[in-house]
Amino acid sequence: MIFTKLHKNSNKAGCFTFLNIQMARLSVIIPVYNTLSSLERCIRSVLSQKVTDMEVILVDDGSDDGSSTLCDAMASAYSQVHVIHRENGGLSAARNTGIEASSGTWLSFIDSDDEFSPDTLSANLEWLESNPGTDLIEFPVNVHYGSPYSYVLSFKPETVEGGKIFRHWIDSNGYDHCYACNKIYRRELFENIRFPQGESFEDAAVCPRIIEKCRSIRYSDKGCYLYYRNEGGITSRYHFRNQEPLFRHHINLLRHITDENHQAAARMRLWNRCLNLLTDLYRCQDARKTYLKGKSRALNKLKPGFTFIFRSGLSSGQILKSVSAYMLGVRFVCSLLGTKKYPI
Repeated sequence: MIFTKLHKNSNKAGCFTFLNIQMARLSVIIPVYNTLSSLERCIRSVLSQKVTDMEVILVDDGSDDGSSTLCDAMASAYSQVHVIHRENGGLSAARNTGIEASSGTWLSFIDSDDEFSPDTLSANLEWLESNPGTDLIEFPVNVHYGSPYSYVLSFKPETVEGGKIFRHWIDSNGYDHCYACNKIYRRELFENIRFPQGESFEDAAVCPRIIEKCRSIRYSDKGCYLYYRNEGGITSRYHFRNQEPLFRHHINLLRHITDENHQAAARMRLWNRCLNLLTDLYRCQDARKTYLKGKSRALNKLKPGFTFIFRSGLSSGQILKSVSAYMLGVRFVCSLLGTKKYPI
């Protein structure tokens, strides 16, 4: 099937060129911003996946370090690589641009400083196409790959269907791995859903909404997403503005599952997660005190029953922290633990 796709002209800002491109099985979207040292490694890890009818969409988000030139060179060398040059708008804006330009039946994302291990996409795409009722597949992640802090998030092979999906995701603490990039999505999941622009931790906003739309999800043990540790990345900087969205998305999720009457033990684990994230905000040197006071009060009101602290599966340290917050108040505990500030 041939269709006309909107393609950004690399020579003129704000201009587009119409290209006729065959509809792809899989669109891999790579936002690019000043990652010259890792970009070619990333692209080659995608091209080596042995997926036929795949398009690779490089969204150059206003790079000024030579990444733009490399994007054009890779597009010239490989017919399945396409480039969109745009003014800088951030990771979410670049991903959204890629979604809108994509043609694939399936979508996947990779950040331009990361990699897929060999056959990750091909093995998981093969499973999806053999099980046509499935909307999403999630595969392992090697977090902080190549650093002393690395660990592997792995999954027992499992398919979850229908009304059990969101409850299973909450009960298994799925919010702890809200990564956009270790998944292959049916493209229809992104109808009316886009990544929020202008803030960090955008994955935590989108992932629950995507999960709720799925008819069937596969947790896979095939392949691996190699998530490199980026010391200079925005999520590693403890400024209030950077860290606040992560807490906000989690407390909104807590409100949502409270309304949906999820199991109290699962709500307790998420409440404890919110408590830890709020403590992190108290430790930011540029924290807004009125915000912290208001969110402490809100989290107090969302407490599940006290006895569920001991039935939630939390570690002894987290049980002690939660009990203290119940007895002394969220604001008191967060303020006490927040006296040790993060470096900026």
